[in-house]
Amino acid sequence: PPPQFAAWADAVIFVFSLESEGSFQEVVKLHELLVTHRGAAEVALALVGTQDKISSSSPRVVEDARARALCGDMRRCLYYETCATYGLNVDR
Repeated sequence: PPPQFAAWADAVIFVFSLESEGSFQEVVKLHELLVTHRGAAEVALALVGTQDKISSSSPRVVEDARARALCGDMRRCLYYETCATYGLNVDR
């Protein structure tokens, strides 16, 4: 039987930190888990990269092209970069 989260979800928003390779890789794993239990076309997806913690001591490590490529692999996926500190794409 599928994991509980995959059975009832109509949409999934994957969120990762642009300064954390680990959080980006976790999104990759979670997406793979989702599609093993649900058809890719059955669930609307969004990928959100947050940049609130980016600083000189914590630089961006996930480039826009990599995030957009993952979003393309996910199909039917929207991609946003957000920053709550400055209000970037928060309303979207």
